[in-house]
Amino acid sequence: MTLTEQEILRYSRHIILPEVGGRGQQRIKSASVLVAGVGAAGSAAALYLAAAGVGRLTLWDPAPLAEADLARAIAHDRAHLGLSRAASARGKVTAINPDADVLASAEPDALPGLVNGHQVVLATAGDWEAVQAAALRTGAAAVFAGVRGAAGAVFAHRPGEPCLGCVPPEAREAAGLQPEEGGGCAVAAAAGVVGIAAATEALKLILGIGAPLTGRLWAYDGWAAGSREVPVTRRADCALCGRA
Repeated sequence: MTLTEQEILRYSRHIILPEVGGRGQQRIKSASVLVAGVGAAGSAAALYLAAAGVGRLTLWDPAPLAEADLARAIAHDRAHLGLSRAASARGKVTAINPDADVLASAEPDALPGLVNGHQVVLATAGDWEAVQAAALRTGAAAVFAGVRGAAGAVFAHRPGEPCLGCVPPEAREAAGLQPEEGGGCAVAAAAGVVGIAAATEALKLILGIGAPLTGRLWAYDGWAAGSREVPVTRRADCALCGRA
């Protein structure tokens, strides 16, 4: 997929990077990413993926936008209170990248089916096990990001590597690698850090560069201003990928 003159100018600071270049930016433009959940961390992830030039974004989130969301979910504003968060976020995502094809889905049961046709799924909400299972079936890469208070975690999966089901439950709980649920508490800036880290993982998977967070869980602690990594190995008895 070729870049227009305007896109070459817009993404020039990407293109001059040796890891990206013109071909890499074309790959980003050709990419399709499903963002499951556009709350605290998902908002930041969606906006940065749009700003990076991802050509097709699907935003899934059936939750209605509430006043409490505005303190941590930067893809929204008061004008859209009561709309689904997917529909609300679509406006700001489109404003950042008007050339992108941005779809919004607020159907609660649609998430697993939406994975099909996307290169990467970035999940911060919803049924993560169903998302991972769908990614295993379709060959999509997956990034999972969770925030709890000022802490959060990111984990990535590519076909053939340890999946979400291989992460020990106690490690997920300790790191805060859990889907966002109604009433969940998150420090806005910490959610931004985690969401941006997840978006970076998605871009690495699209470009095939760097060292994605596959086979390791990245845990962030905003209060301590530190992070750690937890190794994850593939489990033969994993309920999701054990037979894949």
